Formats: sequence, structure tokens, C-alpha cells
Amino acid sequence: MAEDVTVLYHQHQLIYSLIVAGKAASFAREALKRLFRDEDPPFETVRGWIRKGCLMRKLKAARTGNYTKLSKALRQLVSVENLDLTQCSIEDLEAFHGIGPKTARFFVLWTRPDAQCAALDVHILRWLQSLGYDAPRQTPASRKRYHELEEVFLKEAAIRRLTPANLDRKIWDAGVNGVVLAI
Repeated sequence: MAEDVTVLYHQHQLIYSLIVAGKAASFAREALKRLFRDEDPPFETVRGWIRKGCLMRKLKAARTGNYTKLSKALRQLVSVENLDLTQCSIEDLEAFHGIGPKTARFFVLWTRPDAQCAALDVHILRWLQSLGYDAPRQTPASRKRYHELEEVFLKEAAIRRLTPANLDRKIWDAGVNGVVLAI
């Protein structure tokens, strides 16, 4: 039973990670609620929608946005047998349509307590700028630059004796209120 709860949690979190990309957290939470009931196994539900030919209609009814990208990503994700979301690597996730460095790391960061990665969003980049780093305003498209800034973030988390997830949360909480975290 606990394994089933873990599977459901990870499936919900991955779909949330796809929906939230470029959107507010509250928007993504509400879209996810419109898509699934808490007890619904998300991947099995999506498989059913695909069989019935109504996946796109369901996404539009839930107002998820990015319908084509999300539809393609979900089709790929649910077609993989035995995808273990508790163990798969960031690279495994990035192999799916619509999952780039930030989305893959966001999912891993928030589902694995000891994850050593960074979801470089505008809040983290603004915080790095406030420390004097040459960070762009938006998530870098270059994987090389992404990895460089991720290493900087991980170093700053270690200096503060915080896990990357804890530092991310502190920065995000401050950023949502229009403040750059000063620690």
C-alpha cells in the first residue's frame, strides 16, 4: 500500500512539474486538481484518456496550457513500462519530450530529500545576481551554462549548510513576496 501511495505521489508530482513550467504554482495546483482526483492513479488515467481519444480534450478542460507539449510528454511517459520515478536519473527524465533541465531537476529536487541539483528559476537566478554572480534573468538555454550556475547554487547551499531543496524553498518563499532572500 505504501508503495502505491509513493507511485501516485511521484506521478502527480511529475505531471505538476510539467504543468508549472513557466506558470505560477497556484495555477499548476488548480489545473492538476481539475485533471485528477487525489486517489486517481494519474498515469493509468492518462492511458485511459489516450485509449478513448480524449487526452487533448481533458487537458483543455482542465486549462493546463501548453496542450501539445503536455500531451506529447504524457503520451511518452505513460508508454514506458516500469518507469521508476523514485530512481530514474535526471538524464532519463530529460529524454522525454517537454522535460528539460529545469523541469527534471524541479521534480527530482522535490521528490528526493537529498537531491543535489538546482531548478534554476527566475527567483534563484535573481538571488544569484544579488550575490554578484553573472546570472541571466531567465533559465539558461545552454546546458553548459545551466550546469555552471547549478554548481554555483550547490556551492552556496553548502556554504549555508542547507540542502538545495531547503535553500530553493527559502528563495522561492521570499521571491513570491517580491523580496530577494538575504542570507
